[in-house]
Amino acid sequence: MISKTFRLALFGIVSAIMIGQPASVFAQTMWKGYTFFSATNHPDYQHLEKMANEFARLSGGKITTKVSVGGSLPIPSTAVTQAVGEGTLTFAHDGFFTGNLPIGALPTLPMLMRTHEDFRKSMEILEPYMSAELAKNGVTLLATYNFPLQTIWGVSKITTIADLKSKKMRVGNLPTSEFMRRFGATPVTLGTPDVAPALERSTVEGLVTASAGGGRLWGDLLKYNYRLSLYYDPMLVIVNKKAFDKLSPDLQKKFRDAARKDAAELTQELADSEDDVTAKLKAKGMVVTVPGDAERKEATDRIRDYWDQWAKSVSPSAVEALAKIRAAIKQ
Repeated sequence: MISKTFRLALFGIVSAIMIGQPASVFAQTMWKGYTFFSATNHPDYQHLEKMANEFARLSGGKITTKVSVGGSLPIPSTAVTQAVGEGTLTFAHDGFFTGNLPIGALPTLPMLMRTHEDFRKSMEILEPYMSAELAKNGVTLLATYNFPLQTIWGVSKITTIADLKSKKMRVGNLPTSEFMRRFGATPVTLGTPDVAPALERSTVEGLVTASAGGGRLWGDLLKYNYRLSLYYDPMLVIVNKKAFDKLSPDLQKKFRDAARKDAAELTQELADSEDDVTAKLKAKGMVVTVPGDAERKEATDRIRDYWDQWAKSVSPSAVEALAKIRAAIKQ
């Protein structure tokens, strides 16, 4: 049996150790994660959950995490950036950030980037600009990832660019809205959780997405896929700046590295699934049309002047970034 003298001595040692340590060593902090994506079986949500678990592991259990799927919290897809900046969320996958980060819409300028290599070069140039703007709003950019090329989908016939005329098309950003208007369509902005009901009620008649994204979610509600390659869709991995700044420099680096690793893996997984999902939808009756060079040139020629117009309407930084990107990708 342990003597009373020994128990007192042991208590004194433990107390002395604890008094010399900050409370954060022993207290756990909950980090709340969220994605704009509305399906738990989609790679986007699964990778966010995987990254959250890695954050908890790297922190040695000091941080616990809880991840919620898009639409499960009263946070619109377009307000994720703001919610992270305010601390309502701690970290997130953010896909509808351009209302809070206008310069972030640059990669979505239709027909600007012809290949994924063009896109990656552009993001290397753009990320410092985005990081600076996000920091002003209490947000730290950890990494970026992307969905494959965004193409055009319809409930009713869309097999040429002329078929866009008079259709109500769901879009995710202002540049795509402009593209639709130039071809006679009416753009409609909807968050991911709202798209399926809108298609079912004919509030929208089509949309812009990738097979690996919306094709997985809404393929059964759509009948046509016109594979005009508009843009690659950038996504952000973001964290509340105050929460991130509380971490030690070593842990900050580990979190950044974990986020970048997972973002790269998610980008690759989405790219690998693009052709597979498209083929499966085609086998189920989807009419898939690949435009020829003449149609791609027509689309580019009709929207090219908008690229500079857009940049000038956003900021001098956007003008500067676009000029650097056009030089880098020779566009």
